Amino acid sequence: MEYNYNRILDEIRQLINKSVLIWLGFMAGMSLLISILCAVDILPTQALWTLLGMLPSALVLMLVVAYYHKKAATFAKKQQIAMMAFHAKKALDSLQQDFPDTFLSDCQIRMRYLAKNGIDVDNALKRLGGSVDTYNQLVLSFLGESDELEDALYDLMQPETLFQYGSKAHTLRVKANELGISNLTDTAFFHEIEAYAGSLDIVRSNWEKLSFELDEAYGIFFEYINSLGLDKPMTFKHWGERLQEAFNALETYDTIKAKKILSELIKYQIDADITKTLQGIITNIDEIMAN
Repeated sequence: MEYNYNRILDEIRQLINKSVLIWLGFMAGMSLLISILCAVDILPTQALWTLLGMLPSALVLMLVVAYYHKKAATFAKKQQIAMMAFHAKKALDSLQQDFPDTFLSDCQIRMRYLAKNGIDVDNALKRLGGSVDTYNQLVLSFLGESDELEDALYDLMQPETLFQYGSKAHTLRVKANELGISNLTDTAFFHEIEAYAGSLDIVRSNWEKLSFELDEAYGIFFEYINSLGLDKPMTFKHWGERLQEAFNALETYDTIKAKKILSELIKYQIDADITKTLQGIITNIDEIMAN
């Protein structure tokens, strides 16, 4: 996108300069008048000393002019950024109208990796109403909690805490079933039943199997999430919400936050025109702030 130079700054500077010239002209005229009146003896020569009092005023005036020029430049930059955000938002809104609320990355294809590794992803999606977004959020939750869950199970594998172990195994079974991890679901259910039955020796003798299957599932889902290119998969809807945050930041002149969000969104190569537009916004922000 190309943006014309913001004329507001020039107009404000011209207004400031004209005001200063009028004041300087007035001071010069008064100085000339006093000098003439002193020359023709209408005023005493001591009146010439009053002219020296105008020098500090002129110095202060120059400092004030410099200050307001700086303020005018800041105001012009803000105005330019606001105008840019307005026009960019209109352009991008038209491009986003037909965006489906699906994942930017083709998760349905990448999910075949899960199926090939024994994850019953198809039935898991059916239980979730086909929501890929919900499934991936469950995956992220599982990855974030699996280490802690395994440690908790191991610590609870004691005679006095075996009932709590069964409860924790139940939690693991539910999570595994939601994700379609059939073997882990069955193993966790076995541990749950045996723990409630008080069979500590059986639970301990089957611990390695549970631990192995949990670690295996963690590895599979970790590879799957990495295949999406990011730690947190993003839908078009979420992408649009993040873009709105960037525009809101521009409207409040928070260019640092806006650039950070826009740079993040560019990573999702969803459309060549949109990528070019976002890059243009960042370039224009840099140019405006550099002036």
